[in-house]
Amino acid sequence: MTRFPILLLDYDGTLAETQPAILRSLKEAFDAVGVTAPSTDVLKQELTRGGTLQTLFQAIAPKSDERDAASFVRHYRAFYPAADEEETVLFDGVVETLAALKEQGKTLAILSNKHAPTVHASTARFGLEPFFSGVVASEPNFPHKPDPRVMEERVLPLFPDLPRSAFLMVGDTVADLQFARNAGIASCWASYGHGSSQQCAALGPDLRIDAFADLPAALRG
Repeated sequence: MTRFPILLLDYDGTLAETQPAILRSLKEAFDAVGVTAPSTDVLKQELTRGGTLQTLFQAIAPKSDERDAASFVRHYRAFYPAADEEETVLFDGVVETLAALKEQGKTLAILSNKHAPTVHASTARFGLEPFFSGVVASEPNFPHKPDPRVMEERVLPLFPDLPRSAFLMVGDTVADLQFARNAGIASCWASYGHGSSQQCAALGPDLRIDAFADLPAALRG
């Protein structure tokens, strides 16, 4: 078996620079629910965790309840498509690198904590769908990274009969690297993304890339 035949790729901060669209939509959603949005720096710090919209809102508004969080998420998702279309870009060399990885015989899947319809819409707009054999993203009542049940319940059923040594998680945040550790698979840290350098390095990823285009060489190395 070749080294890591299955690559699990995060989306935000790994394939696409989504932070401007996310920050804009977060501020609009906080305004819509009547909560004063924290500073951009505080929001960026929250984004380093790589969690979900609900966990982010509850961290900013700890006295909120489930209904408040659900309202915030609804508003965010209403605002995000326009922001995504106007502000999100792929990182340099993503299309060419995905094509090169496919040429090498890699099987590619997206594994994201982003809302599944949003991931599908964004990848379709960039013409990325043909590269991927699966998209695992946030859906109601399913676990999300770093919960190891994501591997058991959502990833392994797509690739039955493969050992965990076949998988490499490529992502930019603690959620990605901690998920890989929890799930017993290898990890590659995308250091150019949205994560905290100190926290990500402390998790001891197996590989590191400083640009997405570096991934094929890192896999050969």
